[in-house]
Amino acid sequence: MNTPEWIKPAAYGAVAGGIAVAIVGFMWGGWVTGGSAEARAQAAADTSRTDLAAAICVQNFLADEGARENLAEIKQFASASQQRTFIENGGWAVMPDSEAVARPTATLCARMLSGLEPIELPVVEDGEVIEEGEVTEGDVPAVAPQPVVEPPAAEPVGADPAAQ
Repeated sequence: MNTPEWIKPAAYGAVAGGIAVAIVGFMWGGWVTGGSAEARAQAAADTSRTDLAAAICVQNFLADEGARENLAEIKQFASASQQRTFIENGGWAVMPDSEAVARPTATLCARMLSGLEPIELPVVEDGEVIEEGEVTEGDVPAVAPQPVVEPPAAEPVGADPAAQ
């Protein structure tokens, strides 16, 4: 069987081109293998789950009748690990479907709560709000009013600009 002379260089060129495309695609084109895509998706899901659980933890904390006092107490702790332990011991980070506290959830919950001030929280006794919380100056973003820009008026269809 005789093969044409051009087959051998064409085959080498196709192989070299395929290798070059793969290198460029994986290095700079954003291509990933199935394993790394799965790992990234799992990490994103874990982060999302932790964020949601921490938000639930904050809500549980704020729904507690002693929230203002507890917040003042948590802000007295010097380290994040002490704040996390306080959250874990309070049980606010325990999710409905589990009996244990996830450490990242308690850490993020403590971090979120440490940004609040006790005066901002309402005082609740027997499930009723006794005293409303105050909004502090730092909570209200300063936003300058934006001028309203009117769109240009459209000319009627078929209007003759020379007639005006």
